[in-house]
Amino acid sequence: MNKKEFQVFFQYLLPKLEDVLFITVLSMCFFLGARMLSIDSDVGRHITLGNYILETKDIPNKDILSHTKFGESRPPYEWLSQLFFAIAHKLAGLDGVILFCSIIIAFTFLLIYQETIKNNHAPLLSIGLTILGIASSSIHWLPRPHIITFVLLFIWVKQLEKFRTDSTQKIWIFPIIILLWANLHGGFIFGFLSWFAYFAGSIWEKLTKGIESKISTLAYIGFFSLIASIITPDGWGNWIAVFSNNSQYILQNTAETMSPNFYQAGMLPFLLLLGLTIVIPLLTNTQLHAGQIFLLAGMTMMSLLMARNIPLFTVIAIPILSKCINTASLHPTFKKIETNIFSLQSQLKSQWIFIAIIFTAFFVINNYANRQTSILQFNPNVFPVQATKWLKDFPQAGNMFNEFNWGGYLEYQLYPHQKVFLDSQSDFYGEDLMLKYSQILSADSGWQDLLETYQVKWIIISPNTPLATELQTNSNWILAYQDQITVIYQRSK
Repeated sequence: MNKKEFQVFFQYLLPKLEDVLFITVLSMCFFLGARMLSIDSDVGRHITLGNYILETKDIPNKDILSHTKFGESRPPYEWLSQLFFAIAHKLAGLDGVILFCSIIIAFTFLLIYQETIKNNHAPLLSIGLTILGIASSSIHWLPRPHIITFVLLFIWVKQLEKFRTDSTQKIWIFPIIILLWANLHGGFIFGFLSWFAYFAGSIWEKLTKGIESKISTLAYIGFFSLIASIITPDGWGNWIAVFSNNSQYILQNTAETMSPNFYQAGMLPFLLLLGLTIVIPLLTNTQLHAGQIFLLAGMTMMSLLMARNIPLFTVIAIPILSKCINTASLHPTFKKIETNIFSLQSQLKSQWIFIAIIFTAFFVINNYANRQTSILQFNPNVFPVQATKWLKDFPQAGNMFNEFNWGGYLEYQLYPHQKVFLDSQSDFYGEDLMLKYSQILSADSGWQDLLETYQVKWIIISPNTPLATELQTNSNWILAYQDQITVIYQRSK
């Protein structure tokens, strides 16, 4: 092998740091798939609705999954994500869905790393910041449409920053992003919050420094993006759904909408990132634009209010931090190392990311085609896996009462033959029904009347609940099925 051939071999076969990062995150997400499927069963609801859209060519804007809210308005603000989930499920079962989510997450942090290294030309520092972001955000990696907001929020804010610094940036890109986002996930509201931070920041810069900040053009961006946000199957329904999710009872009794618990070890990376976000701009004396400061402050507050917003804070914070630390601020020894690695990285032309996606997709799809079952499954120690097998052999008549966290799984397994009492989309079911659900499950006074009101004929719950204990001695109910995870009771009369 001569020198030229060796250089070609070197350029195309040696992976870049970004290749290693992408493949590592992709692999980590996929192998964490079993854990993701153990936390909640929301993915079952998304697959079920996606399958309905595929099969009927109709996007439902009313509830079709429950008997308690059947026919009521249920804005389909995630319909496009649900369609992608259903296609992935058709190709490779639950493995396909987890792989799809893994690619989205890995792609998000690939973009973050690329933006970070673009800002500071320091590969090792960029990798360190990105890994900290990965560790911080991993607490809310779940196979649900919200992961698409990770990548779209990054793209949106990058375009806002590009618009701020580049006079040639086209404004038509913003309504297009929002049009897509509003049909993928309700997190599009964070796009408008980010826009407002930049809009308010531009006004501040104008008032305090006299800097021309394209305020009028930003207003046009906001207006046309607002128009784009209602081009959905339910028009303004997406906005109504977002602002209707304000029940303090629901928010305070749902783990992901509660404030982060810093006594948990998993919160330490976020705590470190939060500290760096405060300290680094001060130590480096970096003059951030007011819009960036407002955005960081807003996302910090949102992440402290609700743990599920931590990944979004990460997406915002890492690129801004990377602008505060560059090779010029490093010790000469570290600066030389970073400069040499950056020079080496710029010579590489490997395609390992593309190869990894193709290889993994082929393996997952081929395995599913041959085995007709997924490697990854819902955890039988968490969900009523054996019970639903029994229910398929012995289907029950009439309305069911089910555990909240099992709703998506029951929809995944039993729809359209059975409709649930409720699933974990608590904002749709509302505080009143959630309180009634809690009253029934706790066997509080009046629980039997509520079951009569909703004409419940059978119940599927955990044997460790107060309701299960009460049903054991209640002559109106007969035990039809039991295992370690589930009991099923039928009404006797």
